[in-house]
Amino acid sequence: MEPFMPSFSAKVYEQLAIKRELKHETAIASINENNAGFWHLVAANHQIGTPEPIFREIKPEETAAWRTKFNG
Repeated sequence: MEPFMPSFSAKVYEQLAIKRELKHETAIASINENNAGFWHLVAANHQIGTPEPIFREIKPEETAAWRTKFNG
């Protein structure tokens, strides 16, 4: 998700307690090359960080206001 939603990516790495490395950025290529899957991205018995919501809830009144503001 990095190129499209960098703040989302950063929060995912933080919650998973993973230091971002090149292998994470090239995971899709490595799967295609050697069928390694995503298993090599996180070590066995890895302890994740504290999970918490990444996105906030959008209230119906916000949706209505945005529809009016952005004409949609």
